[in-house]
Order: sequence, then C-alpha cells, then structure tokens
Amino acid sequence: MEEGTSYDMSNRKEALISPLASKIFDIKGITRVFYGFNYISVGKEELLDWSDMKPMIIDEIVKHFSTDSELFIDKPTADDTEIKEGDSEAIQLIKEIIAARIRPVVQEDGGDIKFIAFDEVDGVVYLQMKGSCAGCPSSGVTLKNGIEKMLVHYVAEVKSVEEWDEDED
Repeated sequence: MEEGTSYDMSNRKEALISPLASKIFDIKGITRVFYGFNYISVGKEELLDWSDMKPMIIDEIVKHFSTDSELFIDKPTADDTEIKEGDSEAIQLIKEIIAARIRPVVQEDGGDIKFIAFDEVDGVVYLQMKGSCAGCPSSGVTLKNGIEKMLVHYVAEVKSVEEWDEDED
C-alpha cells in the first residue's frame, strides 16, 4: 500500500480484490480486513476468542508475504477526496482538509475516514469511519471533538459532521 492509502473490506465480496483478504475471510468468524500503509487490521465476531484465531490469521499473512504475492489483483482506487468538476467550493475545501489534515491522523490510529457527502442546505458533512475506527466507541468523540471542530472552523458552510451508516442508506 502507498503511504496515506488504506482499503477496508467488510465482507467476502469486497475481499475478492485481494487474495490475502480472501484467505483471511476463509477463517470462520472474520468480519473485516483493513489494510493500512504498513499494517493489517482484522475484525472478528464478538463472541470468538482471539487466541484461537490469531495463529490462523498470522499463518495466512506469513504465507502470503513469503511468496512475494501482490496484495491486490486490481489496484483499488480511493477517490472520495478527489476534486470533481461539479464540486462546490465548500466541498472542495472539505475534501482538501480531509485528505491533508484529517485522514493522516486517523490512519495513525489504524483507521481511515471516507467522505460520503455534504448537505449544502443543512450544512452537514457525512463521513464513514473505516478500519479500527469503524464501530469503535471513541470514534464518535473523534468525529465530534476533532473532525467537526476542524471543519466548522475552516469551512463556514459546515454546521456539523455525522457518521454515515451504510446500513441506513
């Protein structure tokens, strides 16, 4: 992975792009595989014990990297902060701040953040937490006390930041 990039797979279908993630999802109870720049984060069903799963996960990782296999079949693209022709000035600024100032900090903690949308009428920015930030109890604090404060300060049109729940869309 290139520095500043990540890839989050929360099911087998999303993992088809990566042979390693596909193998990890073959382990019973795996719920998420997240690639950061220099780490892999794996999620499991809550009732399962890490001590049972960890040796199998590590074995798949070691096998994969000892054969010099590619991490991805096709290179995934992260275009959520790419400036598009129709983006308003507010959206462009939001995307620039996320890419330059917010994403690097969130990635240091093993997660990532994805820009979903900006409701220009209500001033609400919708973001999706990924990796170890997805479902983390402190992600709400990060969203409100860190990200929201920064975006409200630098982008006059922003009134609040909300976490996007892909199950509710």
